[in-house]
Amino acid sequence: MVVCARLKVVTLAALMVAGLPVHSQSMDIVKDGKAVAVIVAQQGREDTAQARSRRAPRRGSAGFECNDPGAARVLVDWIEKMSGARLQIVGQASATKPAIYVGAAAVKAGLELGDIDSPTSEGLRIICDGKTKILIGGQNETSTMKAVCRFLEELGCRFFMDNDLGQVYPRRKTVIVGRLNITDKPGLMMRKIWGSQWGGHNLWKIWNGAGGLQMATGHSWSRYVDKDLFETHPEYFALRDGERRKGGWYCTSNPELLRVFARGVIANGGPDPSVSPPDGTGYCQCEKCLAQDDPDSIEPSSGRASVSNRYADFLDEVARLVAKEHPDRLLSFYCYADYTQPPTLNRKLSPNLVAWIAPIRYCRYHRIGSPSSPSRIQLAQVIDGWAAATGQIAYRTYNYNLAECVVPFSKLSVWKHDIPYLKAKGCIGINLESLVNWEIYGPHLYQSIRLAYDPDANSDAMMDDYFMKFYGSAAGPFMKRYWMGIDEAFANMKCESGSFFALHLVYTPQFLRQLAHLVRQAAGAAGEGEIYSARIAMTSEGLKNAEQYIHVRDAMNRGDFAAAKKVYDELYARNEAELSKGYGNHYTLGYLKRFVGTHVLAGAEAAAQPNKVLQVLGDRMKLAYDPEGNGAEQGYHRSDFDDSKWRQVATYSTTLNAQGLPDVKSVMWHRTSMDVPRRRGGRLVLFFTEVDGQAVTVYVNGLEVASLEREARRKPFEVDVTDAAEPGKNTVAIRVDHRRITELFLGGIVRPILLIHKADR
Repeated sequence: MVVCARLKVVTLAALMVAGLPVHSQSMDIVKDGKAVAVIVAQQGREDTAQARSRRAPRRGSAGFECNDPGAARVLVDWIEKMSGARLQIVGQASATKPAIYVGAAAVKAGLELGDIDSPTSEGLRIICDGKTKILIGGQNETSTMKAVCRFLEELGCRFFMDNDLGQVYPRRKTVIVGRLNITDKPGLMMRKIWGSQWGGHNLWKIWNGAGGLQMATGHSWSRYVDKDLFETHPEYFALRDGERRKGGWYCTSNPELLRVFARGVIANGGPDPSVSPPDGTGYCQCEKCLAQDDPDSIEPSSGRASVSNRYADFLDEVARLVAKEHPDRLLSFYCYADYTQPPTLNRKLSPNLVAWIAPIRYCRYHRIGSPSSPSRIQLAQVIDGWAAATGQIAYRTYNYNLAECVVPFSKLSVWKHDIPYLKAKGCIGINLESLVNWEIYGPHLYQSIRLAYDPDANSDAMMDDYFMKFYGSAAGPFMKRYWMGIDEAFANMKCESGSFFALHLVYTPQFLRQLAHLVRQAAGAAGEGEIYSARIAMTSEGLKNAEQYIHVRDAMNRGDFAAAKKVYDELYARNEAELSKGYGNHYTLGYLKRFVGTHVLAGAEAAAQPNKVLQVLGDRMKLAYDPEGNGAEQGYHRSDFDDSKWRQVATYSTTLNAQGLPDVKSVMWHRTSMDVPRRRGGRLVLFFTEVDGQAVTVYVNGLEVASLEREARRKPFEVDVTDAAEPGKNTVAIRVDHRRITELFLGGIVRPILLIHKADR
């Protein structure tokens, strides 16, 4: 970022305190509640000469009413919020009247922008002579809007969250501006923050730094090859299980397919296209494609050989063909799934390729290279490898805890480290898929896009400003301790298990009490400050989520699904209300229902009277891995099998990863026992709340009682054990096929197993 002779805006009160001569160092905008200055803005689209003077961007940049009148209206609205006075927008002003010139009008009045070296033409400049003239402009329409926002920040305004509750502005009847000379430009060429029901640009995003190149990053192959070519050229398409498959996966070793694909990118790709493979793992299995894979490069998340070499080869040739006709186009592709690991080709790829590292299969809690996270240490190696191979990398990631968006979660220490780190590695863009859950993610949503704009910014100072201004100077210190405590707890956690399965390690009973105390202290300190109290109350709803989820989990673990359902229903209803207020997100409800509610409701139904829970099977069980899948032949299921050498592990109380075990993609066996009382009539069933695996086989006393596939994939299920169970102690063996990933660092039995007596009806 380039900053030239930056001087802070000086308010009237500050000038008086400093003893400076107000009349010689400041310009009146509003005085005693009345507008003094006018705003001069181009009333329509710029003419050709003016557009040229502002240096049109190399590529188009989407905006939110980012024309000059739109930027001027933002300035009018926020000064009115501050002072109650509404400035007039005019086409020109007298030489003696105080005026704020915006956009093309500022250029016409002498604002120079051509000397700002911004590769995306997003430079901005703000000049105030301290007398009668303020010039505000940017090298394109979006950066002009950003310049207006930057000027408002110099007046003390902030836009912390994307609704009215997030707007901060000082109340004063007189607004005075001192001399200013600010020049700025973004640090990353693309800065995108978005999510479900939060697409496109808006004022909050532009204000805080979103924008830049509109590089496409989605799964895009199907756009470039006509699927009807399958009828005449099936050899273009991926070979799977011995036959060519019509669809979006191709045989990338086919030289003619390569040329067809490149022509499709040229014709249909757009300015900066994506050339990323489809989602999934439909890689071609022909001999030529397989021969390109390096058997020594293994994708850790799947245990399979990396396919990065074949796609790096293919995309390298495509990029070179595209560059012959469009040398300025950047071609983006994901480093994702089984092509996450860097290629081992030992050569530099075409310079118009951008490798978008997409660490969906890496830990979501820790910074890159964190000693608490083996997977994030390996991610650092991935980044180094792709940076060496392409020279231009970018980062496409999740700004939340994927598959869980219920409890407060912080990435403050992650982004404080990762964004400057990525910039130093040659990162040119960041794509932050985010959920607008302000009560559980607010601080790092703000921080992440601000650092994307300025990776060199002081993150600690930025967030101190956030806490003090958003919650108020009295309550801010308590809320800072609240959020930084959450951040530290996740950052120091010695577990990488995803979704809901590590939350109990953070939200212990003691920690929940500490957080609740801080919120109460903040609320007391805020006193009668209505806006601060509203923000603290909003944040407290996130804490209630954590408290209630832990109650639900504890009730399930002790087999009391009626209690779990009662609290779950309250949790769900509260989040429906938060969504209606605009603070929550529908994903919270969707994930809560899918990954918690399904299990709670099924357990409550299974245990409802006249049925009776006889036992919650013990948390600690024996565990063995069966990489060859022949455990049944070795008798792992038999009652008399000697499992004394097997490892004893906890199951539903915490994950295997939290116990220091690696994420092994293998068949797994658990062995335990259950006590069965004598009974009269009815049936005995084992209720499995949740097992992480593709298939589950259950044995009781050596007899197979059930073998399930789809119905057992992370879903609750029942197994009738009436005929196999005997009064007294019974042996239970459970075979879990965990050879494919379904969630990060999980596997095996992850929620309790109940023995239930089903009454005759």
